[in-house]
Amino acid sequence: MSTLQNKYNELEEKLSRIIIRISENQQIINNIKNENKKLKEESEAARLELEMWKNKHRALAMSQKILNKEDNNELKKEINELVREIDFCIGYINGK
Repeated sequence: MSTLQNKYNELEEKLSRIIIRISENQQIINNIKNENKKLKEESEAARLELEMWKNKHRALAMSQKILNKEDNNELKKEINELVREIDFCIGYINGK
């Protein structure tokens, strides 16, 4: 009878350790999820900042071309491309 009691006690102890491990692992998972969320937010912010800098670069390049008055045909092509892009966006918004 005592061996049965010993085995029961051992089993109960092992289960307690497993429950503790599960709890620790769940905390690690939660920490990783929080870190992942934070990194995704930082990545999105960096993507938006990069897009902003690209737009600023494009505007600066265009303004330099206008100031230098070089290659008006190329400048007209770029302006037409921007107008087409704007038209596409407006069409998309209107549901075309």
